[in-house]
Amino acid sequence: MVSKGTRKTWLSAVLILFITLPVVGCTSNNDDPQGSASPTEAGSSGGGKELNATGFPITKNKITMSAFAPQSANIADLNSNWFTKYLEGKTNIHLNWQLVPGETAALNEKKQLLLASGDYPDIFMQGNLTKEEQLLYGQQGVLLPLNKLIDQYAPNIKKAFKDIPYLEKAITAPDGNIYAIPSVNECYHCQFSAKMWVNTKWLQKLGLSAPKTTDDFYNMLKAFKEKDPNGNGKADEIAFTGSPTGWHTDIETFVMNSFVYFNADNNYFMMNGGKLATSVDQPGFKKGLQFLNKLYAEGLIDKEAFTQKSDALSQKGNSPGPAIAGAIPAGWFGEFTDASPTATRHKDYDPIAPLTGPDGASFAAHYIGIGNSVFAVTNKNKNPEAAIRLADYLYTDEGTTMSNFGEEGRNWVKADANDKNTRGTAAKFKVKETTYGVGQVQNDHWNQMGPGLRSSEYRETAYAASQDIYTMDGLETRLYKATKELYEGHQPKEEFPTDIFLTNDQANQVKQLKPIITDYVKQSMLQFIMGAKSIDKDWDAYVKGLKDSGMDQFIKIYQDAYDKVYKK
Repeated sequence: MVSKGTRKTWLSAVLILFITLPVVGCTSNNDDPQGSASPTEAGSSGGGKELNATGFPITKNKITMSAFAPQSANIADLNSNWFTKYLEGKTNIHLNWQLVPGETAALNEKKQLLLASGDYPDIFMQGNLTKEEQLLYGQQGVLLPLNKLIDQYAPNIKKAFKDIPYLEKAITAPDGNIYAIPSVNECYHCQFSAKMWVNTKWLQKLGLSAPKTTDDFYNMLKAFKEKDPNGNGKADEIAFTGSPTGWHTDIETFVMNSFVYFNADNNYFMMNGGKLATSVDQPGFKKGLQFLNKLYAEGLIDKEAFTQKSDALSQKGNSPGPAIAGAIPAGWFGEFTDASPTATRHKDYDPIAPLTGPDGASFAAHYIGIGNSVFAVTNKNKNPEAAIRLADYLYTDEGTTMSNFGEEGRNWVKADANDKNTRGTAAKFKVKETTYGVGQVQNDHWNQMGPGLRSSEYRETAYAASQDIYTMDGLETRLYKATKELYEGHQPKEEFPTDIFLTNDQANQVKQLKPIITDYVKQSMLQFIMGAKSIDKDWDAYVKGLKDSGMDQFIKIYQDAYDKVYKK
């Protein structure tokens, strides 16, 4: 059985996980502490005597910028890193790294300490800047507004605004300023990562087709449990299992979307005609709970599925001897079974399309957004025009490719005529084994650090991927095809944006309300599904409790924020 760490290594080599949803806010302090350039001056000085407005190098003579970034365990030394040195040679900008060792929590703690103390760098290269931080320190004058700089010196970022409809609005603060630039990563299959994987070997043995409706799904689970599909003569089959800790391995999401649009990662929001509502008080949500309760009561759901950790789920997926797990929700099969190059069990599992419920609902949870931004220019920077040109280069195909994969010839080569991408068309380049994966120390590239533009077009067309979908080299192709053929089009016609700024007051209210609401909904769902509460008798009390927890106010906060941005 492969360890979780090994599975994550293989995952990171081919997948890039993307979505975070920050709690955000602002203040209105317009002081300009500890710096030389005020927000209104950024980009207005003609670029300075050192700047080349176009072409390379960016500056006529070498300049130095202090840059904040994490000290990645997978990068030997950012100072001697091949891409760092290449970037300096191309741009004439020497980066004086301020590195923070440790995990994300350590980075955030150090970042906040620097910002509060005034000892911050010229640029944040990988700042993990929440919307709250962007607006707070932007309006204090610590982070420079980038709008004018982008307009004058960043054609590639401007083009990305046109090519990706939601991007510019997602990073524009309520005061109209852009204070930070994200690393864009449009992972197509990640957008529909609440997939359901089914043991198709079992389906074939039992003479069943992939389920299309919730009734089909119920009958399939019954057959998995009762008809010995693994053929060992033992009643050891687990019809339906999962875990609350993996990447969309929870039991509820895939099934609930057959009754009502359900997206816990976006606050259970649903929209209709620009009006925001919650899915967790709808009649469809009640019917979904009744269906899940039926599955649980009949022993079709693993009783440990609501509490077991990811490692326990993997142990069941990788059980010695014949497989014992039938249906498993997950973003990809590596969440529950061996994903090493020589593994074979994953070939027995394929995703199924979203199910159609009794009232015709057939949704797929849709995850799309920018999340936190990474790059910002502070008021200590004497060359903000050069800084934005640096970020703009990292938004080019060349900058993105070299930043993420390293040197041409050593880490990647131009594609051959027969090399295909995930869409099955001609690829532009293919990655060599020397590019490494997360978990391996290298010094050739930045390992996904810093701003970059991995749009869906880039991810799906640029680099080669095997067309044999049951090999690890063909994993991206496998996930792309499954998403395209089964899940695309099942998202709701209208969605609440995951990236939205809140005022300081709104953000403070959300910080108080969100954990109360989330905990109440999660606990209530478990109680209804497992039978601790009666759906028929206790539903009205649950809805009242939802209101008492502040759901109406929670919705109003986000409705007001939405109207401010999208109803102008």
